[in-house]
Amino acid sequence: MQAGAVVNLDQKRKDWKPDVDTAPLYLQVAHHLEARISGGEFPVGSLLPTENEIAAALSVSRQTVRQAIAMLRNKGRLSARKGVGTRVEAGFDPEKKRFIAHSRSELFEIAAETEFVIDVKEEVAAKGKLAVELGCRPGRKFFHMAGIRYPGNRSRPFSWNEVYVDARLAGAVRDITVARSAIFHYIEQYTGEKIQEIQQDIRPIMLDEETAAKLDVKAGALALVVTRRYFGSGRRLIEYAFQVLPAERFTFTTTLRAES
Repeated sequence: MQAGAVVNLDQKRKDWKPDVDTAPLYLQVAHHLEARISGGEFPVGSLLPTENEIAAALSVSRQTVRQAIAMLRNKGRLSARKGVGTRVEAGFDPEKKRFIAHSRSELFEIAAETEFVIDVKEEVAAKGKLAVELGCRPGRKFFHMAGIRYPGNRSRPFSWNEVYVDARLAGAVRDITVARSAIFHYIEQYTGEKIQEIQQDIRPIMLDEETAAKLDVKAGALALVVTRRYFGSGRRLIEYAFQVLPAERFTFTTTLRAES
């Protein structure tokens, strides 16, 4: 295929099965398009069909397609030029994804691109250091989950994750063994209430032997701990989560734009 050639898009794709319970629809469309790019169906240098054509083929809105394409452009998977179209690019390295989110939507993207394999499930009462870290009264009960987050192909661990969910909301996540969406998304679906605020803290650490072994790196290696607190209405703590990322497995990217 010549560079710049437009790829035909089969109408009403039979392999396209959106699932409203896993991730926002635009993310599912983005992952569908990305899978077809990775599979060679949309070669590097080719032009994607128009937004209208993709929307018709997948039975979604043009706005959903536009959001999906914007996400892939931000990742360097696509580029767009006025009067030319949307071009497939090679600038994408799955081993260097950003795991530090700048927005709620990016948290969705991170979770949807990975799998949180949950090995620990238990109800705990926050006491001592844990109660201080959570900023809650001693004795408050939480549903605790822990495990490794992997990329989609599970090539190697990306991070060690631990989550504490308000025990009264444990039903939202109790039966999950592999989370393919953000935990707060499951909670929102369960309660019907949208998370109002997410507080994110980042700090460096040196990995202890136990955590280093889980992440397949050497003890003493540098890492980041990303801590997030999720608040509902009235700034009530709904979820507390942290992930430990080996330094060699993350990239922190910030885009600065000129003011208009």
